[in-house]
Amino acid sequence: MKTKLENFRNYPNQKRRLASLEGCRLDLKEELPLLFRAFNQAFTAYEREVVQTPPEARARGFEASLLNSKMIQSIQSNFPVNWKFGKYRRFTLRIKGYIVLFKKFNNKGLPMNIKTKSVAAISQQLSLSLFDEESYVAEPILFFGYKKDKIGNIAAPKLVYIDEDKVKWTITQDEISIIKTTSIPPREKIAMPKLLKKRINKKVVNE
Repeated sequence: MKTKLENFRNYPNQKRRLASLEGCRLDLKEELPLLFRAFNQAFTAYEREVVQTPPEARARGFEASLLNSKMIQSIQSNFPVNWKFGKYRRFTLRIKGYIVLFKKFNNKGLPMNIKTKSVAAISQQLSLSLFDEESYVAEPILFFGYKKDKIGNIAAPKLVYIDEDKVKWTITQDEISIIKTTSIPPREKIAMPKLLKKRINKKVVNE
């Protein structure tokens, strides 16, 4: 019987399973609202803590590092059995046949990364193991992240599928209804998507 390492070496450039937009929406119909809910929770916690350190005392990358930590914390809370730290302390979420990585996006909508062989393989959806095992991995990689607008505000959380170094499709918060998820604590209501606000207001009027 072949070892995992031998199996992996036989497929050095093997592509992962193709991920379609409609397929992802269907497969993750329960998890997508939780992902955006987790981001809203993380952003609320980030805003509460970032003001405790004055701008002149913040080290390089302080804001991004703090938000990333809060996102990890929130994902761990919302998906307690699905998260894992892989190689190089890379935080991952494995749900229903997909691997989700968390990144800040640049102006082109691509993850902000230092170019390495590993990063290049991920952007090509090649079967590079993100964990300790060296076996062939078919799960497509998705990215969940945000970007900063022109004035530096954190905005536009979205789920992105990248292949051949190009954005193939995205899922934004505006496309997701979080009504079916668990109730949102009062402190998080400031981050509710417009779609939810409209539905709640409509319900109040009808009553």
